[in-house]
Amino acid sequence: MDLRLGTILSHFGLLQEHEFDRALKVANETRLPVGKVLVMFEQITDNTLKAVIDAQWMLKDGLISIGQAQHAVDLVRRKNWAFNDALVTMGIDAYATRGARLGELMVGSGQLSEDEITKFLKVSNYSGLPLGRILLLLDRVSENALGSTLRLQHDIRVGGLEVDTGLALIRESVKREPMTRTDNLLLGELLSHAGILKDSEVAVALDIAAANSKMVGEVLTEHGWISDTVLDKALSLQKRARSKEISLDDAISTLKGQAETGAFAPLSAFDFTGPTNFERNISLYEYLRLTGYITPEKLSDVVTRAAREPAIIADLQESPQASLKETLKVAVTDSNRFLRLLSSVLPDDKDIIDTGYAFQQQVRKGTIKLDRSILEFTLMRTKKDMAFSL
Repeated sequence: MDLRLGTILSHFGLLQEHEFDRALKVANETRLPVGKVLVMFEQITDNTLKAVIDAQWMLKDGLISIGQAQHAVDLVRRKNWAFNDALVTMGIDAYATRGARLGELMVGSGQLSEDEITKFLKVSNYSGLPLGRILLLLDRVSENALGSTLRLQHDIRVGGLEVDTGLALIRESVKREPMTRTDNLLLGELLSHAGILKDSEVAVALDIAAANSKMVGEVLTEHGWISDTVLDKALSLQKRARSKEISLDDAISTLKGQAETGAFAPLSAFDFTGPTNFERNISLYEYLRLTGYITPEKLSDVVTRAAREPAIIADLQESPQASLKETLKVAVTDSNRFLRLLSSVLPDDKDIIDTGYAFQQQVRKGTIKLDRSILEFTLMRTKKDMAFSL
C-alpha cells in the first residue's frame, strides 16, 4: 500500500482527496508539514494527526498491519486516547522499533546524543515541525549529513539494509564527501552538489513529486525553482555520469561552473524576495493555530469567557448595533481585535500573545520565514521545559 500521509488519511476515511490537495498546496507554498496545515484548517484534530503519523512510521517499519493501524486510530478518535494506549489495548507492543527512526539513527551514528534528541523531539512535538527540519533550522546537523541519513533510513525501512550496516554507512558518509558513486546518480543530488539547490529544497521537491505522481525535474521547472536550461543540462550530465562517460566530479564541476559564470541563472525554491501569498495574508488566529497555541477547545473557552464580560464585548464591537455573535466572529478574523480579545481573556499569557502577534506581523512583512518563526515561538513558550542554548 502507498504509505504517503494523504493516502493513509483517505484510506482511514478521515479526509477527502480535495481537502488534502488544498492543504498540500498551502504546505508547498509555506514549507510547513501538510499535517500541520490540515490541523489549522480544522480538517483533522492534532491528536488524530499524531496518531496517524505514529501509525505511518510503524507501517513503514512493518511493525503493524494496515488493519491494526486503522483500528488503533479509530480508538484514538472515539476515546481520545494516545496512540500508544490504543496499541496496548490491542495487545501490540506500543514501543516496538527497528531502530530506524531519524532520532535513533542520529544517536546510533554518533551525530547527536540521546539527551539532545530528547530535547529536539520535544521541540518537534510542540511546534509540529519535523525533527529533521528542527535540526536544520537550529544548525545542529548539516544538510549533507541529514540527506545521507534520510537516504539510508529509507534503505533500512524497505529492508535493503540491516540497522547496524546502515549506521556504519551513515557514520562513514558524514566523514567524507557525500557522493562518490555515479551509477545511480539522482538528479536532485547532482543539483545539490553543484550548489544549485540545497538538500532540504530537493527534499521538498521530491515530496511534491511523490504526492502528485510527477518527475522531480518536472516539479522543479513548474515551480520555477530551476529553469528549463538548467534542467536540460543537469539531465545531460546525469546521463553521461551514469554511463561512466565523465566522472562525478566532472559532472558537478561543469554544472557548478556554468551556474557561477552566468551561463544560466538557476532559481532557488527558497530565494524569496518577499513573503508568499499565504504568509502575506495570514491572520493572527491562523498563525496561533499553526503554532499550536490556539486549539478549537481553547478558542471556545476564550469566546465563552469573553461573552460574559460586557466591557470586553464593547471594546471589540464595530458598532453598538453589532450582535454578540457578529462581534466575536469579527474578533477572531481581525488580527488586531483578536489580539485584544486574547489579551483581555488571558492576561497571564500576555507575553506569549504579544510575541505571537509580533511574529505574525514579521511573517506578513517577509522579515522572517513562517517555519522559522514557529520554531522561535515554540522555543520561547517551552524554554522552562527545554532549557538549552541555541
